[in-house]
Amino acid sequence: MRAYLERLEYRVRCYRFFFLPPLYLALAAFLPALRQYRFAWVAVTLALFALGANFFPAFQVHYIAAATCLCVLLSVTGLEWLGRLTIGGRPAGAEAARLVFFLCVAHFLLWYGLHVFDTGEISRAVQSYETWDNINHGNPERRIAVNRQLDQAPGDVLVFVRYAPRHLFQEEWVWNAADIDGARVVWARDLGPEENARLIAYYPARTPLLFEPDPRPMRLTPYQP
Repeated sequence: MRAYLERLEYRVRCYRFFFLPPLYLALAAFLPALRQYRFAWVAVTLALFALGANFFPAFQVHYIAAATCLCVLLSVTGLEWLGRLTIGGRPAGAEAARLVFFLCVAHFLLWYGLHVFDTGEISRAVQSYETWDNINHGNPERRIAVNRQLDQAPGDVLVFVRYAPRHLFQEEWVWNAADIDGARVVWARDLGPEENARLIAYYPARTPLLFEPDPRPMRLTPYQP
């Protein structure tokens, strides 16, 4: 149960992909629509979809692609209800809905412009704050650079990958050949000194290394328990 709740807490952020930050106002405006059965059904369906998909330990973003139409419906309905807003008996919602729309356009153009200069210093500095979008930044260039470093390491190696807390789950580095034991490079997640020691004992002839992909620049160093 604990593992299920931890996965849910982690994965619920994936739904931010469907809602640009300005649309949070539209989602708040959608709440009054829940009094209608058809819109309450939409919210319940999304909740059941999220809870059901969370039973599977592995996760890819396309697993929740089927919920796209419901997320769009929430945003459009929220903007519609926002457009009905009145303040002091005077209509004010239409202007608010248009403002949210233009903020969404501005938000898109901002990030699109940053990705045009994806290798620029400013773009790299702000990418960690971007909504999860499954864009594989800097690959395969980053993998090529790491593989070149590994090519210079003598003998067989065992590479522990240590992710930062804010690491994007789409950027997975642990991929191994079909014949893992026969491969020159074996990749493994850093699971802590005790678990890592078991793997080192299984591969006593391999040189253990530590790879940290999230710092800038990336770090490949000798593994120290």
